[in-house]
Amino acid sequence: MTSLPSTNFLASLDHGRRATGETAAQGGVVREYSEDGSLCQIRFSQLSANDADVVIEAEKALAVKRGYELEWKLYAHDAPSDLAERLQAAGFVADDQEQVLVLPLDAETMAAFDNTGYDVRRVVDEKGLADYAEIAREIGRKNADEERRRLWAFLQETPEAMSVHVAYVGSEPVAGGRVHYTEGSGYAELAGGRTKTTHRRRGLFTAVVGSRLAEVSARGLALVFTDALPTSEPILAKRGFRTVVATQPFTYTPSS
Repeated sequence: MTSLPSTNFLASLDHGRRATGETAAQGGVVREYSEDGSLCQIRFSQLSANDADVVIEAEKALAVKRGYELEWKLYAHDAPSDLAERLQAAGFVADDQEQVLVLPLDAETMAAFDNTGYDVRRVVDEKGLADYAEIAREIGRKNADEERRRLWAFLQETPEAMSVHVAYVGSEPVAGGRVHYTEGSGYAELAGGRTKTTHRRRGLFTAVVGSRLAEVSARGLALVFTDALPTSEPILAKRGFRTVVATQPFTYTPSS
């Protein structure tokens, strides 16, 4: 993975990564679990060439023991420099690489995501999450119902930690996205942006981003990060987001 990290934003990102979840005894590993315990994501680590393989095997063993899928969220500046190769050698499967983008919120950047004229709502109940899942199914997501159940459980448990926004045309849900808040991180994270194939190139993706940015600003935060695929990166970069660093998930699924 290659990119040119911005030092200050990178430090803010790493601060938030360390603030998330539980810290393991080895390697500075920080784990975050799904509500039902079926998924564990390693959000941060401080490894060296000497201890990386030992820590990787220990995390795999824990995944087998507890019966969860393990995702290692790797960032381009994480050490050692060959950590991606070590994870793959240990049986982790690489997913698509994304770019971490950042946007400091001010009047100018907020104006670039003006959602005037669009019907974007924050959804807070099962019906709203069903609408969000409908968008996911239309674009081919096979885990839409599983995601809906997971998000509903998360909203019930920690409603202040996540919001889901959905754009409607008439009564039809056509685009959506989430915003996550981690206590102590100092920033918000945008995730889960999606638009039905039938309603693309109409400004709906941008409108949903704008709705979430307005909420973030109202909550007193002035910095937003998001992981962007090549499809969304140009849209966001055009409106003020800048690249911080590359990221890539690696997944290990214990044998049944």
